[in-house]
Amino acid sequence: MLSYTIRPARPQELDQIWDLVRRAVAKMNAEGSEQWGPDYPARSDYAADIQRGELWAAVGPEGRVLGVACVNQNEDPTYAAVAWTCPSPAVSVHRAAVDPEVQRGGVASALLSHAVELAREAGVASLHVDTYSKNVKMQGLFRKLGFVQRGEIRLHSRPLPFPAFEKVL
Repeated sequence: MLSYTIRPARPQELDQIWDLVRRAVAKMNAEGSEQWGPDYPARSDYAADIQRGELWAAVGPEGRVLGVACVNQNEDPTYAAVAWTCPSPAVSVHRAAVDPEVQRGGVASALLSHAVELAREAGVASLHVDTYSKNVKMQGLFRKLGFVQRGEIRLHSRPLPFPAFEKVL
């Protein structure tokens, strides 16, 4: 069983985080999903997330970053077209990535559960997330954690839509 804590990511961890993200992207692409690629996400996205204090890291006891997720109340403008049960303000999760070596070990679930706690602390009524149509693993995780699909959006010039999910708190 994996052991880790969730805490804000640190600037000195950016190289480690970026390496994790690139490996996660390579695995996603190898599995047939073009959700992420050379255009998105960028290293600068994660650097800005860290600087704003919005990037959360699941960190093992030896200091290894196992996964990350940006959690904030900034929604892509395309979210406005989704039929949310609880419209904004809502907490959103962006750029979540888990080290391929520990995927399916509970890290993504823990990061999403942490996002729920942050939403409760912020006093918002729901959590809004999305993932690519081909990312059936993440869609399954969202459903397992009580998220309900509310619509679809288009992002990053990808050929397929991104199902948008909501968890009402």
